[in-house]
Amino acid sequence: MELTILDYVGLPEGSILSVRSGPTRRQSPLPCSAPFRLPPGPWPLRIDVLGLLGKTNNAILGEVLEERGLCKLPLEGKDGRPMSVTFQIGSRSNGAGREDPLPVKRDAEADARAYLDLHRLREFMHGLFELLLRERPEDPYAFMAKRFRQASRSSISTATPSGSTLSSMSPSRESLAESFGQVPEGSYKAVFRSLRGRDVARLVISPGEQVGSVKSRLESATSTPSSAIQLFWLGEPLPNHSTLEEWFVDSGLVVLQIVCSQRDARVQHVITGASEGMRLWNLGDAEQVKEFPVRSSVLAISVDWKTMRIACTTFDGKLQLWDTSGCSKSIVAHSEEACCLQVEWSSDEALTGSSDSVKFWCLKAFRCKGLLKTTVVDSLSVDWPGRRAYVGLRTGVVRLWDLASLEVICDFEGGAMAAKEAGTAVSGMAIDCIGRRAVSGFEDGHLAYWHFEPPGRVEEFSSPGEVSKTKVLLAHFTALRSIVAQWSEDSRALVGSDDGSLSLWRLDSSECLVRFARHVGFVWAIHADWAKERAVSGAFDGCLKLWDLRTGECLRTIQGHSRPIRSICCG
Repeated sequence: MELTILDYVGLPEGSILSVRSGPTRRQSPLPCSAPFRLPPGPWPLRIDVLGLLGKTNNAILGEVLEERGLCKLPLEGKDGRPMSVTFQIGSRSNGAGREDPLPVKRDAEADARAYLDLHRLREFMHGLFELLLRERPEDPYAFMAKRFRQASRSSISTATPSGSTLSSMSPSRESLAESFGQVPEGSYKAVFRSLRGRDVARLVISPGEQVGSVKSRLESATSTPSSAIQLFWLGEPLPNHSTLEEWFVDSGLVVLQIVCSQRDARVQHVITGASEGMRLWNLGDAEQVKEFPVRSSVLAISVDWKTMRIACTTFDGKLQLWDTSGCSKSIVAHSEEACCLQVEWSSDEALTGSSDSVKFWCLKAFRCKGLLKTTVVDSLSVDWPGRRAYVGLRTGVVRLWDLASLEVICDFEGGAMAAKEAGTAVSGMAIDCIGRRAVSGFEDGHLAYWHFEPPGRVEEFSSPGEVSKTKVLLAHFTALRSIVAQWSEDSRALVGSDDGSLSLWRLDSSECLVRFARHVGFVWAIHADWAKERAVSGAFDGCLKLWDLRTGECLRTIQGHSRPIRSICCG
């Protein structure tokens, strides 16, 4: 089995995480980017946090070996104390009186990553599935086979470990480099290649030339504005202000991936939250504008784009207010993670939700005005003029809370009942506080659309009855964690799944309008601008994508964080 570390709080820099399952122990320094591979249980699980107390001074092994393979290495103690380790270098017997050297254990995972990077397979497969879902051919296997043949013909030949050369109709790496002719020493012979494997342009780049300048030179070759061009090196986006030299790219022949989008982003800015803090992005040119150094994972964000005021809640339970100059206010709002946030900027009021309570805040005085004890909160929807809050609980229940009297009016259990009948649990929810309806996502990939009371009912709530029929549809085959909805006469819901894909549904007719290509990993954050027909999603791999809601086309891809994106707000 694999154990993946999603987040951590309070662990000092340089710590080493040690995970033990039964007889097996695995260790990794933070931030533990790779999963821990453990034997299948059931075993008792133990996690220890270790610190670095000492280290060697990079001594060369041959210089410190004594007779019989004995070795004594001095260590540099963190607190200055003298340390040393004595060990013996030996071999194992082969049973015939001779000794064989111990085998060297290869890092299979590192070899696999190097192989994928060498042949750009991750980028190619990602682009292939995007194209497949967008065009939806009658024979998908023939469609993919054609793309594989095209990629094989257009690939640059590289030498295999045995020394032989891959069979290809494309020119060899040497002949491709020679096609550039004489170039200044230290320059880059750059080949720009689309994700489909087609060569788009070739340029000679000086070591100090910035990526933004390279994009300007590519405008004529691609007939695309420089702001709509993205360049990638081994899957990593290259910022405009950086150079290839700063990315430690060796001079000579280099292949860069290029993505061009002729479509207008429409959405100008987006703020993303992860365990590294918040980051402000310009979606026009896919560049980072500003970083907000929040010290814990950001789970929810609300932004007043006119004044550029930002409210966020964090994994360590804090509610914080930020502006362009930094953090202006911070308070420990909850004892557990604060996972939900709703803000009314005109009146400086907010609601925060945690695993044990919902709190009503005055942001001007930065004090709590009301408290509601609950189970784990999944979502919040607030009718601010009507002074009523609808609290979506992880159990699937929607709880109505009167903000004037701070009393609970009643609970609505339509989503919870539908999940119970299906033998599953609620994994996500979006609530319409005006139309008194909700859409609930289930762990098995189903989506339930239900009303709080019969349509046309206007009297005040007196009981939590559910009379209107709940509509249940199969949206995906894995849990639906992220849901946003457009509440209107023709309501739509955009859902993100644990399989990395998204889909858009018309709720009244249970019709799938668009299916989107996949992220790599769970989709944990979505924000939709329904008026502009755009949506932004963030996933476990730290990748940020901008989507056209009408066609399902991916307009921008940004590797926004190295850790999972937990929250998004665009405007």
